[in-house]
Amino acid sequence: MAYAEDWGELVFNLNCLSKRTAKKQFREDIRYSWGGICAYCRSKRATTLDHLKPRCKGGASLRSNLVPACHECNHAKGSTNWLCWYEQQEFYNEVAKELIEEWIANKRYETEELNERDFAINRTEVCPATC
Repeated sequence: MAYAEDWGELVFNLNCLSKRTAKKQFREDIRYSWGGICAYCRSKRATTLDHLKPRCKGGASLRSNLVPACHECNHAKGSTNWLCWYEQQEFYNEVAKELIEEWIANKRYETEELNERDFAINRTEVCPATC
């Protein structure tokens, strides 16, 4: 399953969505990918998305640059470098850091893409279309 890198790329059920609906779906998909919890503290519900590289420093609103965050973490991080800020927090977790780094590198996408390709190659039966 391919992930949209930008909310403008989303199409569901072959229906084009309005800009507002596509953006909402894009944001919800990012939160869903993290189980709905904050990528940083891993203990609160994610109510916002944080730009890992802040927009004021040239960060884009791409999937690989957005992680779900609770309001407290997003506000506390502000426009600082996510890793410098995160390593100073009492809830710092090496596994969570690695998950964020994988997210940035889009490794989850690559893994799922490979799994889909293997599935397509391993299919042995093609169902004929019936009229």
